[in-house]
Amino acid sequence: MKTKREQIFMDRVQERGNALIYVLIAIALFAALSFTLSRQTDTSEAGTLSQEKAELYATQLISYAAQARSAIDQMLFTAASDIDQLDFTAPTDAGFDTGTLIHKVYHPQGGGLLPGKIPTEAITQITNDPEPGWYLGRFNNIEWTASAAEEVVLIAYQINETVCGLINKKINGSTAIPTMTTSIRNTLIDDSLHGGTNVELTTDAPDICPDCKNIGSLCVQEGGIYGFYTILADQ
Repeated sequence: MKTKREQIFMDRVQERGNALIYVLIAIALFAALSFTLSRQTDTSEAGTLSQEKAELYATQLISYAAQARSAIDQMLFTAASDIDQLDFTAPTDAGFDTGTLIHKVYHPQGGGLLPGKIPTEAITQITNDPEPGWYLGRFNNIEWTASAAEEVVLIAYQINETVCGLINKKINGSTAIPTMTTSIRNTLIDDSLHGGTNVELTTDAPDICPDCKNIGSLCVQEGGIYGFYTILADQ
């Protein structure tokens, strides 16, 4: 038979055990509530792009354009290649490891440029002709350059509108996005990669893009499509 002191001790142990159980139940309920709220928050924010992410993506796209310019500059300034010798064969294309490798922009023995990839959240796709992505080539003339010869142009095609405006703010001081009167793909992407035909990018008002005149890097729009172009080499 327990003494009175022993009974009091046992009662206190039981009370502490019960209290611990209540604490554990409260923790479990709080965790479940937090998980539910986080799921609701994630759902409510789906499909939106925060300002912080847009800023980050804008910086990433500008940075890749700078890397591409550096690779082209190195190839031209070291006299390894002439602008008309530049070869834009991609690592996934046939013949990447054949021919004169020093002229190949993406080859380690040439420019060594890694193919770019646009973050999924930074893309707003309107068409699949061509698909969103980075496009680089020598295929068209920009009116304000020194001659009628073809320039080397890089473009991030079908990017997000907010990202586009932030790119312009970072490089030109304004979020304004100039509108082109002819499709971006026909002026800034090699016509071997899409269903259209290249048209010279005229910039004298009221031509295709007056706001593009003498601007070597800019994000533009046309028909709900946004593209960030950079002229890597002109002639």
